Amino acid sequence: MWGSSRWARSAQTTIPCKHCGNPLTVVRSCQVVYMQCEHCKKKGELNDYIAQMDDALEEFMEGVYCDRV
Repeated sequence: MWGSSRWARSAQTTIPCKHCGNPLTVVRSCQVVYMQCEHCKKKGELNDYIAQMDDALEEFMEGVYCDRV
């Protein structure tokens, strides 16, 4: 259970960075999920990339608890 990818703190995606074009990493902190480029170190809001969601991002988000109220 604890070794599951559902509990991962980050995952590599195929979504290109808006600044340099390299693939982004989705990262989860205690309260926020954001996109980060490991190449240029830019961070972005998850909402800015939802339209480009790939399988890696979708699978990662399945393990993130969200307040839906």
